[in-house]
Formats: sequence, C-alpha cells, structure tokens
Amino acid sequence: MNNFIKKIFFIAFLCVYFSYSSDLEKISGIFVIIGNDIILDSDIKNSDDKKSFCNSNVLNNFIIQKLMLFYAKKDKSIQISNQELELRTQVFLSEMKKQYVNQEKFLMQFENKDYLKELTEKIKNKQYTEIFYKKITDDVDTSPEEVKYFFKQNKIPFSPKKRCISYIIFYPKLSSINKRKIIDFLNQIKKEIHSDTDFSAKAILFSEDDSSALKGGVIKGMKMKNLPQEFVDLVPSLKEGEISEPFETNLGFHIIKLEKIKKDEIDFRHILIKPKYSKHELYKTKLFAESFRKRLLKKKIDLDKIPNLLNSNKIVDITIKNRIWIEENKLSKNMKKTFLFLKKGKITNPYKEIFNGKEAFIIIKLLDEIPSKPLSFEEDYTTLKNLVIDFKKKDKIRNWANKILNKTYYLKTNC
Repeated sequence: MNNFIKKIFFIAFLCVYFSYSSDLEKISGIFVIIGNDIILDSDIKNSDDKKSFCNSNVLNNFIIQKLMLFYAKKDKSIQISNQELELRTQVFLSEMKKQYVNQEKFLMQFENKDYLKELTEKIKNKQYTEIFYKKITDDVDTSPEEVKYFFKQNKIPFSPKKRCISYIIFYPKLSSINKRKIIDFLNQIKKEIHSDTDFSAKAILFSEDDSSALKGGVIKGMKMKNLPQEFVDLVPSLKEGEISEPFETNLGFHIIKLEKIKKDEIDFRHILIKPKYSKHELYKTKLFAESFRKRLLKKKIDLDKIPNLLNSNKIVDITIKNRIWIEENKLSKNMKKTFLFLKKGKITNPYKEIFNGKEAFIIIKLLDEIPSKPLSFEEDYTTLKNLVIDFKKKDKIRNWANKILNKTYYLKTNC
C-alpha cells in the first residue's frame, strides 16, 4: 500500500472519529478537504487521476451546490409541489427524448425500475437549489455606474456572430415496406388499448410527440385550424371515445382517440410514430441531394427561386427555407463545422442532420454574415446589466458558502 493510500485511510479514520465527537454538522458525502478543495466520497472511489484532487478550481462550484441543497432541505419555507415536479420531469424527459433517433435506446433506460425515481429526485433537488439561490440573491441589483465600472475592470463581452442563410432539406421517402411495419405496429398498439390508462401507458412508452407523450398523449383545447389537414379530414368520421385507424401526416404516423369536440376546438389522445429510414433510403437521399447540388451550381439557380414542383419526385420530400438569420451559438455541431470554410455566396455539400426527430440531408447557401463585436452600452445595456447582476449573485452565493462552511464539519490536510 503506497503512502497516498495510507494517508487516505488515515484521514478516513479521522473523519469517522471526529464526526462522532463534533457538535458541527457533517454533510453526507464529503470525505475530506485538501488545501482549498473539497473531496467527495465518490471522487475518491471513482477518480483515476488522484492528482486532480489538488486542483483548486475543480470542486468549488460543485460543493456550493451541495451546501445549498443541504440547507434548502432544512428550510421549512421551501416547499416543492408535486404538480411542478411532475411538469419539470415531463419537460426534462421530452428534451432528453429528442436526443435519441433510436427510441429503443431511450426506452431501455426505463428497464431499471429505479431510474425514473432517481431522475425525479435529482430534478427535485435542482428545484430546491434554484429556490434557495433565488431566496439569497433576490435583492441583488445594480446601477448604471456599477455596470460601467465593472466593464472598465473586465472585458466587455462580444455579441455572437450572425449568418444569413438559405437552405434546402431532403427527407427520404419511406418505402411501402417500412410504412407497413409502422402501421402494423400502431394497429397492434390499438388492439392492446382497452382504457384511458392503457392509452396513457402506450403514449408514454412509444409516442414520439414530445408535447404530449409524457402526459399520456392528452391534447386539450387544440384549435382545428392548427391541425394538419389529415386530422381535420378524419375527425368528423370519429365518435367520442373512438380510436382512429393509423394515418399519415408530414410529421409521421398517428392514431388518435377523440375525447370531445367543442365548436372549433378538439380534445383528443394521440400517439405519433416517426419514420425510421433504412440505410438504402438514406443513401438514395444523399445521392439525390448531391446530384441536385451539382445541377444547382451548373445552372446557377438561387435557392429562393426553386419551384415547389420538386416535391413531385419519388425519392425525397423537400423543404426550402429562404434568408434565415441565425446566431452562431444556435448552430448544431455539424453546422459549425460546415461554416468553418464556407465563403459568402457558396453552397455546402449535403450532410446529415436531425430535423424534428427525423434524419435528413441538408445543403446550405451562405448569403451574408455579421461578425461578432463588443456589446455597446447604448444598444445592449440590458444585456450588460444582467451580466453584472448574475456575477453579483454568484459572488453573494460564494460569500454565503464561505460563511456557512464555518458551521459545517470538515477536515483539512495538505496535498
């Protein structure tokens, strides 16, 4: 056993000994403080690089979060409502679900029965710290003089670079075989639904409509004019409580259960399955996009002049967007790479992106760009003011944490 391991065991012994003899509170999970760093049990157990424990910036923010959570839970004025917790959990799962093209991988996580319980607990803890943070910092404000002084001492931030683009998206057309697989899957789901509870369970597990899936597929008060035409055509043929046959829109494949019609509004339950393209379908789409780009360059046609007749082809569905301004910090990773070497007036090669949960190929034309520049006190004062307020809030929390550590048991040693 080397000296470092011996030292750790010795410190652990001291921690256990003093935790029984001290009147101060020991936060569960804190193992030791080395120099200015707080080391957690999990860090000692899981870290491969023990030297990282001596990095003074590694855990400071993390331990402040732990301290806020510890004292937030002791604060009787802070209450987390079950309704708000459920809503936040649904929103989080919806955002998480968007990251998975393969929904089976998303659903695999729920095979662990404790997964949802643990996730809900983490979200609840985050709510505790957010409310506690707001409680401590709610009175923080700043003045124009403070803002000017702050940015005399610090660098003024820059606005993000902006680009004006036109682009065309090529979606694969689903083969009749793959369409049949999805329709058969929805028909099987329909056969297994005997109650609203069944519908809710199926929607939570299988629906790819992020706005309704985690609410059991329920959509209330939807204006008929905001629904795809296929919905509008179908609804009159359904009785209240009846489940539709599977049908297709540009979003994917659906079944709905009609709940109620109120003049121009409708309440219904909904399950959406988005198309899953085969490698062959994606390959054909890429070839089509490459061929189209070559014709575009050869004929020198602007993207904003392309006729919608292109959608009559049998290989792809096409969406065109013209003259869209987008900030650099809103770009996907693939887009950022694409723009590294793209000059004004030029068109990218086709590359794959995910749009609305569906795989597609895209080509982009760069029309114009506005470079990043320092924010102006006259034009961007509100942004600068909020940055200073945010800095002051974090500073107040750090000061609070330093004071509160005097009431919390810990042990120091040297690296």
